[in-house]
Amino acid sequence: MRLNGILSIVVLGAVSLSMITCGYQLAGRGNQIPDHIKNIYIPDFDNKTSLSKAEQFVTFAIRDEFIKRSRLNLIEDISDADSSLEGEISHFDVKPLSSNRTAQSNLYNLRISLKIRFIDLKTNQIIYENKSMSFSQQYTIDTGDFFSQASEALTKISTEFSGSIVSIILENF
Repeated sequence: MRLNGILSIVVLGAVSLSMITCGYQLAGRGNQIPDHIKNIYIPDFDNKTSLSKAEQFVTFAIRDEFIKRSRLNLIEDISDADSSLEGEISHFDVKPLSSNRTAQSNLYNLRISLKIRFIDLKTNQIIYENKSMSFSQQYTIDTGDFFSQASEALTKISTEFSGSIVSIILENF
């Protein structure tokens, strides 16, 4: 009798678990992108800031993230593309937050603002647009000279926010 009770609980638990997991899907695979879109063109982002080559870091990180996480093929010529992701770096700033014993800054806040637009080139419709994306990250610098290490910090923040951008576009939140 006791074995039947335990067996009933195990079976009930297995059925409940199977009901919970029904419909599970991996996120970030482009479920919200129309089926006719098979590839994407991502030109270099426009850089409206004073930080030289910021567009290279940002564009590379976003292209890399699309290659890793989506079903779309990255195309080098817009005439062969079904979609396009255009972007503009509208703001970049670095602010010191604290300093070390020698009065050199060692903690900085880096903030970058972007405008992005994902376009269906076959229907000429905007699938996603955001004119005011902003990302912020704090960085500790050992030497007190952030600007000599700016490319490393920009690479880090670009890698971090590119995942967010790609997720937003693929899932259309």
